[in-house]
Amino acid sequence: WLLSQLKDFQKKNAELEEKNSILSSKLQVKEVESESLQTRINELEQNTVPSLRKALKDVAMEKDAAVVAREDLSAQLRTLKKRLKEAEEEQYRAEEDAAALRAELNSLQQQAMDGSLGGISSMGISPDHVQTLEKELATLKSQLQQESQLRQQERKQLTEEQARISVLMSEKQELEEKLVMFSRKASEEVSNAAASKAFSVEDKEKLEKQLHDMAVVVERLESSRQKLLMEIDNQSSEIERLFEENSSLSSSYQESMGIAKHWENQ
Repeated sequence: WLLSQLKDFQKKNAELEEKNSILSSKLQVKEVESESLQTRINELEQNTVPSLRKALKDVAMEKDAAVVAREDLSAQLRTLKKRLKEAEEEQYRAEEDAAALRAELNSLQQQAMDGSLGGISSMGISPDHVQTLEKELATLKSQLQQESQLRQQERKQLTEEQARISVLMSEKQELEEKLVMFSRKASEEVSNAAASKAFSVEDKEKLEKQLHDMAVVVERLESSRQKLLMEIDNQSSEIERLFEENSSLSSSYQESMGIAKHWENQ
């Protein structure tokens, strides 16, 4: 009986040793996984998280620069609107002057048709000269109409540019908020990982996937930021072009006013 019990004990002991060996192997695997995860966490703390923080800092700096650029654009738009308004007022005055000249020329032409050429000759104005003035007046009127159309186009472009700037700034604000959220989430994930240091393979894969997704988002945000800066540069170029066109229109208007004054002197 004792011999039988001894054999049972030996058998149970062998089974326990086998289980102990299996548990030791699993423990070693867990230790290797834990070391690997700890290494990954250290890499994240040294590389990924600082990169995310740096990206967030860069976005904040770019936000400040974009705000300054937006204020500059707004100031330029206000100045351009003021110049356009002044040019429109000058154009209206020129049209009124042209209408007055037109009425005067019509009166002179009517006098010529009624046989009052003697009176016209005494004023030093011949019928041919009247016709020449009428042609020049028609040309001036056409130029004024063209300038009016160009200014209407400029006003429309200004409205469109303002709308685009507003949309771009809204998109930038949204991207910045997303970046802050993902950066905070990454910091929380790393902090939780460092606190527990006991992750399953599933948790490890989940963390790596989240970090990969956040890295992709950061890359997309950086691309969007560069696109936004390019759009702001394009807006500045467009405003400069509008200023140049307005300057050209003003020069043409001044030339037309010179012709009108020349008529008045005659």
